[in-house]
Amino acid sequence: MSDWRESKKLSQQLFETTREALQLAMQRSCEDWPLPEPPLADPDFPVIHPQSPEQLLQVAIGLLDANRAAFDQDLEVIGEALIPHRLSLNADPAREGRKWLARRGEEVAERALFSRLETMLAQALDRDAPDADRWWVAIALLNGLSSQDSPVARQQGYHLLESICLAESPGSWHGGASPGPHQIDWSPDMQAREELIVHERGVFAAGWLLDRMEEADPPRPLLVEWLGMAMVRGVLVGPLAIIERLCRMASDGNAHLASRIACLLPRAWDRNQKQSMRLQEILLNREESVRCAVADTADEMIQRRGKDAFPLLDELLTSDEPQVVRIATGSLGLVAKLDQNAFMQRAVELAFHQDNGVKRRFAQTCLRDLLEIDVGDSNGLTVHLWNDGDEVVRSRLRELLLRIDQVEPSALSSIFQRIIAETDEQALDDLWMVMQVRSPERCEAWKQHLFSNGPLP
Repeated sequence: MSDWRESKKLSQQLFETTREALQLAMQRSCEDWPLPEPPLADPDFPVIHPQSPEQLLQVAIGLLDANRAAFDQDLEVIGEALIPHRLSLNADPAREGRKWLARRGEEVAERALFSRLETMLAQALDRDAPDADRWWVAIALLNGLSSQDSPVARQQGYHLLESICLAESPGSWHGGASPGPHQIDWSPDMQAREELIVHERGVFAAGWLLDRMEEADPPRPLLVEWLGMAMVRGVLVGPLAIIERLCRMASDGNAHLASRIACLLPRAWDRNQKQSMRLQEILLNREESVRCAVADTADEMIQRRGKDAFPLLDELLTSDEPQVVRIATGSLGLVAKLDQNAFMQRAVELAFHQDNGVKRRFAQTCLRDLLEIDVGDSNGLTVHLWNDGDEVVRSRLRELLLRIDQVEPSALSSIFQRIIAETDEQALDDLWMVMQVRSPERCEAWKQHLFSNGPLP
């Protein structure tokens, strides 16, 4: 079969797959009836709501069938995005590329539908000549496609949601902050970009879509991804009630969904401290896996909130669940950079924690900071950890104690003497073995100092 015939056959096959995907998406969406009014309307042409979901489905299929050539154009773009470069090294790269697309019919269909959706939404949100008929199909199709979580739905779907909020055609507004002096496209005469302004009816339509996603059972996972991206746009947080939605889903959703919401906690704090405290409280009252997800955000919370994050860290460190404490212990090192006294107070509690995993985590992440602040270890934490006998903790301690030998021998002498006093002369045998390999002379000097009243090395 010629390349032309194979291409036509593949195009028809993928078009039928896309048509089936369109029908399924529209059928799912039309369960949420009626649809919201279009943000923009032509005053000379009154908006007419579709009479039934069946009628809207026929319109959507008719629009896809009527623009068959556009599908072939989209297919070329999709092929460039999906077909990997390595296939061009084959003897017949065109045929291998067709095989690659044929095996990924569902992904091709999704990309093709989002491409058609973007075109229809651009026509519906054209401020000069808004097309209300395209709006009904576009909002219904976006609602249907948002039922599945995928990379395409996350990125393109959210971009279209933003378009609806602003009542602007997709891609017609800037996507970020004004360039700064450190960027190539900056110039001294450049004017700052205008702040985005939400559209009242557009926000209502976007809110309708988010409500449908939230009311699904369980809530659609894609919603969390969209809300996370929307929080970057501070202008959308209030109108779309983003943090309130997160609070509701954190209360009612499953543990996996709540864990994903926990990752957004630091970003929520930047937008609304009062509501973020409510969200934090809800998450801490959920399952252990959710609290572990909150503990994973402790680093970012401290970096963003500073000392205001200490109460959250304390609640995590005093948890009855060792796994939560282990994760939160990794963030204690950041406290040392903000408040050394606060760090030392918490370090004492963790060094004497009953769980070996917590002490191992403490040794790996906090011991260096501890000895930089208090090289003589006045609280005896290194002495306790060494005599506790955990080999993972001891290996980390050996490394740091040998480092102290190079900078503060008198402090190291005090630590050695306390270790021996609490146990016996054999307590440091592990350390002598390593020091003997590195420097036999210094190892002998330390033994003479500790056991024969020799001079400080």
